[in-house]
Formats: sequence, structure tokens, C-alpha cells
Amino acid sequence: MRNITHYLTLLFLAIFILTGCNSENNKNPKSEKEEIQPKQKIELSDDFLGNYHGIQESYFMKNQYGDDMIIAGNKVPVPSSDFKFLLKENNVASLQQTNLEDNQRYYYDGSYKIISDESDLIKVEISLNGQGSSPTYIFEINKSDKKGKCIGKNEPVINISKIN
Repeated sequence: MRNITHYLTLLFLAIFILTGCNSENNKNPKSEKEEIQPKQKIELSDDFLGNYHGIQESYFMKNQYGDDMIIAGNKVPVPSSDFKFLLKENNVASLQQTNLEDNQRYYYDGSYKIISDESDLIKVEISLNGQGSSPTYIFEINKSDKKGKCIGKNEPVINISKIN
């Protein structure tokens, strides 16, 4: 009787170990590959890499609700600015923003990602950091002439064009 109990215990233990090992082998091989290989970022083609330029006219700052921001009873003016974006390989982006009233320059570095790529229009999201802020812009670039719009949050739309 004692031999049968040992035999059943060993059999149960062997089945438990084998099913445990078998479940390890039944892992989804696709998920293992995804863990090993990081997702590749989709980059812009060489035709769309380079400098983009646009002028943002002066405007009054808006709050998070889209209303004019008022401090001490006055609307807060934002001076006209010259924007020069640079889109580079490896999804690298940068911005040189020049205040057109006092010529002070602000520099931002960050990255871009392609949101959509249609037959005539490409949309790119640019996320930047620097000068105490982290702006995000959406480029809508017409493929035929490489001109388009730069859309910021609570800011007027900037007309942009590729300059090189």
C-alpha cells in the first residue's frame, strides 16, 4: 500500500511538472518576438526632411477654454514670431522661434511621428521641449508643393513651407 502511495505521488508530481513545462513551450511565439524586437518608428522620406518656415502673426493668448486670457483687466498679447522647424532623420525635430519685436530666440528639441500618410497630404505630430515649455504642433504638409499648415494648441494656424 505504501508503494502505491509513493508511486501515485510521484506520478502526480511528474504530471504537474510536465504540464508546467509544456505551458512554457506553448507561449505565443509572436509575443516573444515583439518583446525582443522594439517597434520601428516610421520616418519621413528624404523629400520631407529639412527646414520648414512660417510666420505667426501676433495674437492674444487664450486660456484652456479658448477664451482670451485676461490679467489685471488686460488681454495678454503674444508678439509675432518667426518659426523655423527642422525635421531630421531618426524622428528628430527642432525649432528656432524668433520674437519679431525684440529678436530674442528660443530653441526647442524633440521628436516627430507620422500621424497619417495619404496620397496628397501627410500629417506629422511634433513634440518639443525647451525654454520652460513643451509645445506640440501638427504639420499638415501638401505632398506636391511641400507647403501646409502648422497647428498649435490655442494658437493661430501658421502657414509653413519647406525651404530646403
